Amino acid sequence: MVNQTGMNSEEGKGRSASQPTVFGSHAGLFTPADDDAPKSNLAVLLLNPWGIEEMCTRRFYRILAERFAEVGVASLRFDYPGTVNSLDERSGERGLSVWSETIGRAAEELKMLSGARNLVFIGQGIGASLALMQAHFEPSVAAIALLAPVLKGRAYLRELSLFSRLIDDGLGIKQELRDSAPGSIAGLRMPRAVAEDLKAVDLNGLEMTSKPHIFMAERPGLEADTTFRDRLQAAGCQLRATPFAGYDALVSNPLNQEIPDALIDELIEWLQSLPQYQGKSTPPAKKPSPIASVRAGAIRETGVRFGPNDRLYGVLCEPTGHSIGVTAVILTTAYDHAAGWARSSVALARELASVGVSSLRFDSAGVGDSPPVATRRKQVLYDETQMADAGMARDYIDSLGISERTLLIGRCSGAYVAFRSVLADPRWDACMIVNPVAFRWRFKGLPKTLKAYMRNALDIETVRRLWAGEVDLTAATKNISMRLVDRMAGGLSPVFAPAKPLTQLTGHVHRDFRALANRGTPLSIIYTEGDEGQEMFRVNFGNAGEKLSAYPNVQLHLFPDADHNLTPLPAREKMIELTKLQALALGNRCHEQRAAHG
Repeated sequence: MVNQTGMNSEEGKGRSASQPTVFGSHAGLFTPADDDAPKSNLAVLLLNPWGIEEMCTRRFYRILAERFAEVGVASLRFDYPGTVNSLDERSGERGLSVWSETIGRAAEELKMLSGARNLVFIGQGIGASLALMQAHFEPSVAAIALLAPVLKGRAYLRELSLFSRLIDDGLGIKQELRDSAPGSIAGLRMPRAVAEDLKAVDLNGLEMTSKPHIFMAERPGLEADTTFRDRLQAAGCQLRATPFAGYDALVSNPLNQEIPDALIDELIEWLQSLPQYQGKSTPPAKKPSPIASVRAGAIRETGVRFGPNDRLYGVLCEPTGHSIGVTAVILTTAYDHAAGWARSSVALARELASVGVSSLRFDSAGVGDSPPVATRRKQVLYDETQMADAGMARDYIDSLGISERTLLIGRCSGAYVAFRSVLADPRWDACMIVNPVAFRWRFKGLPKTLKAYMRNALDIETVRRLWAGEVDLTAATKNISMRLVDRMAGGLSPVFAPAKPLTQLTGHVHRDFRALANRGTPLSIIYTEGDEGQEMFRVNFGNAGEKLSAYPNVQLHLFPDADHNLTPLPAREKMIELTKLQALALGNRCHEQRAAHG
């Protein structure tokens, strides 16, 4: 058995990203068993949950795949049609049947890639439900792990609707801009036919024709899970049940996700206890596709790895027809993986391809499908070491020879990395940043506005977390002090000692902007009206941004009726149109320069 402390604290540091592969019109990520591990006759197919839960579990699934590889078990993960990075959009409207068909194809692909004859289906949320339902059609399934399964589809859709309203309320989205379609949440729209089919899902009515080994992680305090566990036992399944400790901390918010290490250890131990684990796999019948590309209409997308040891994973999106010689690189924000909040990066990439612009969207180290780097801190927010990842993306684009001009794009913490990267590396030709909190970082951790600090100070949950030692009081005190100085600095003399650091910082920011202006690098800044990032922007450039007039290369855009994440569809569409205009302007510069040189 593996040492159960395993790699938890290291979380895959030093690893390569998983291998992109294609089966039919679908893309996946295959993680082979480690070279120095005995090759088991088991392989794991990971089945996604839906919506925000999928965003929050992307990194969790990568870590599971890495831990399985350590004990000799290969795995495959993929996106259902109409979700995340899938290019197969329209088939999602055939409902759950097409998701089930894709699971079947993925299972066959996994057996060919791994050489294993026995599969384990592991799913969370709706992925767990599909795992149990699909197992009836897959005789090679030896075991199933159900992580917080959706038991009744109608109840699940009601829960999603409630959670969606809570998220929209928290983001301050106006009622008329909210998406109330069944299954929709945080700007993610569930395919209509899938939502309709979900209404008929009821695992309590599922006939258990086979008796697989089952691992079930129950949501604490949920009576329905306990009842379902008892039903599985009564049906004769060989069941191991455990509380899903840390479930809420995993799925509530991708920004603050916490990986349930104890549950991973239990899954590994259960996997190794299965009779088929000790069997030896046969040689693989297939290798991962050397070029893992899928195509739909005039768009081709390719799963790629790049950087040292192929440690970064991304998706290259290209037009199959005319190219204008421009490539956009789209950075991740915090722990939102490369598909972006509300699939915004996916939509942006494909709209750019429609006007002849290529793009690369990728996960920075430690985010989504890219393993972390050993020398970096665990927290990826506002870490300038991420500039190295942006540089590697630029190196990769250069190696392809597909671009004469490049545009770097980021939102929030990604905007900070984009701005600092363009400033440091003159190879970038233009930059677009959305809701940057700062242009130079001086806070400890991720700061809140003064208003938010005051609101949280009166919150009973904040008091509880203080007593539990879960709040970094030193960081909060430092950030509040800086916010107070920020608020007063406009009316203070530059020689007033507390204001000096801010005055100096503003001077540094203006030198940065002047450097880009001297270089002639176009910079587009987008703020949603009322966004907290404007607090520092006003300190640097005035309440109306009037000091930006000194920089003719900079354009400021204010979006009304949108939140920090650009959740409402009209805001995302507006951002896409602005990006297309900037990319086309870069393309025109390419054309003009070629014409000038004959």
